[in-house]
Amino acid sequence: MSENKNMAYWGELAARAIRDPAALTELYEYYFPRVYQYLLGRTKDSSLADELVSDTFIRMYQHLEQFDPGKGAFSTWLFRIAQNVLNKYYGSKSYTMHVPWEESFDPADDRQETPEGQFLTREGTEELRAAILQLPERQQKILEMAYWLELNSTEIAEQLGMAPSSVRVALKQARDRLKKILQKK
Repeated sequence: MSENKNMAYWGELAARAIRDPAALTELYEYYFPRVYQYLLGRTKDSSLADELVSDTFIRMYQHLEQFDPGKGAFSTWLFRIAQNVLNKYYGSKSYTMHVPWEESFDPADDRQETPEGQFLTREGTEELRAAILQLPERQQKILEMAYWLELNSTEIAEQLGMAPSSVRVALKQARDRLKKILQKK
């Protein structure tokens, strides 16, 4: 069941999850991979993403009674919690993310990238992340939803309260602006 087809379903399920463990389990199973990918995309650290996703779902559960489906989609509310957890972890100061070596790196496996190649990939990822942070917040969200969460323009539009055509225009503008930022480096 996709978010864009049944936003009401997820809102109703969230209301039931306050007292129904099965509803809570369904919310968790559906949203866990999405929240994890979002946080992993922001931190590039699987251990940290695990910790933050746990905090996100604990806070979701603690505040389920505060969710109001009349104010927006459950997913929007949940991702706002995830972003707040991330912000709290890093604090309000500017930060440089530490990206550890891949835990599963095996030097005997020639299909894996070398540590040097991993470093260059991470360096490019950090440069991209720094460039994305220079974009307006709405464009950052649209890029994250499109690329990390792999949502289509209709799904993004419903979560952000925009028309799908506006999302497509904003996505193109964000990509163009990102390209200009990266070319300056």
